[in-house]
Amino acid sequence: MARILVIDDDESNRESLEMYFTEEGHEVISADTGEKGIGRFKENRVDLVILDIRLPDMDGFEVLKCLKGIDQDVKAIMITAFHDEQTIRKAMESGAFSYVKKPIDVGEFEAIVSRAISATSPLGGTVASIKS
Repeated sequence: MARILVIDDDESNRESLEMYFTEEGHEVISADTGEKGIGRFKENRVDLVILDIRLPDMDGFEVLKCLKGIDQDVKAIMITAFHDEQTIRKAMESGAFSYVKKPIDVGEFEAIVSRAISATSPLGGTVASIKS
């Protein structure tokens, strides 16, 4: 399975993602600020980053730029409650693997995560279905 870094200042969202990924058999590392997330990324090899765009110390675009400077092949899925066409375009131009709006549509999110992990994993790993 994959090692996933979740960077989100929203504690309930971060904990929900941690629980979901752990139940699916993935290893989860988390951070509540961009700076902590960058530090954890430097300390750990990760297969996927789930990155909130709005963080208290820096925005997700700055974090992604730093992560790309460390590993240009990093796969990041950006999430935010504040979505518009300009934000989506900026996320994709910044090198995000994909973009998901909050509240997260479970089916859409599961499919995107599965594609990102498959693109990262040499064995083409997948994410199991979310149980209701």
